[in-house]
Amino acid sequence: MKKIITSIIMVIVLWQCSVVSAVALNNNPMLKDIKIDGQSMEPKFEMFTTEYVLTVGEEVEKIQVEPIPDDEKAKIEIKGNTTLQKGRNQIEIQVTAEDGQAKQSYFLYITKGRQEQANANLKELKIESVELAPTFDKNTIQYAFEYPQNLEKLKIEAISEAQGAKVEIIGNENLKEVTQNIEIKVTAKDNQTIKTYYLIAKKAGKEVENPEGNEPLKDEITQENNNKKFYAIFIILAIIMVVIIGKFIIGRGKAKNEK
Repeated sequence: MKKIITSIIMVIVLWQCSVVSAVALNNNPMLKDIKIDGQSMEPKFEMFTTEYVLTVGEEVEKIQVEPIPDDEKAKIEIKGNTTLQKGRNQIEIQVTAEDGQAKQSYFLYITKGRQEQANANLKELKIESVELAPTFDKNTIQYAFEYPQNLEKLKIEAISEAQGAKVEIIGNENLKEVTQNIEIKVTAKDNQTIKTYYLIAKKAGKEVENPEGNEPLKDEITQENNNKKFYAIFIILAIIMVVIIGKFIIGRGKAKNEK
């Protein structure tokens, strides 16, 4: 009887330990920085900005990409050739969270060549009757704003920094009831360097929950991880209770046998 009870307790303990291990795994697949050749990247890295357009001179043959995960237990895989070819190069940084499920990719689009020909920045972005958040900066590619309910089309003024660059506005027709995803695509004079600015437009006075295209908030990730820690502590306490009860049962059985 004692051996049976001991075996049952061991099975329960091992099962609970495996549950704790699974629950405690982090699900954060974000980066906190990307360094190029040991230096901070230009444009400045932002955790929820996943695309970056860079230019380098013709003399640059190879770059060193150093992604720094927000969670040190996350796994990182760099896809693409860091030995640069002339023209446009694409490098993908894929981050897999400790839990093996949550994933996030960051993309670097690097043009090697005449830098003045590879300028795909906007120098000005204005939308009539609305205020962008954050304030426009040529290196910031993601914006959000509210627009008046009576508008069916926005008056967008997007001016390229370099003469000869092509600017396309995509998604500014037939504004939806709640949110609209608008892209401003800038193609540099070299016809290879492309930079896209992303706008999330919300109709004023309308409520929306988790609109499509929004990035997850770091606070949400932190809260979820805190919940996992709470569950892990709860399960550990449950294991301790199981062990105590098991010892109590064994002790009673042993005392009864001695009588």
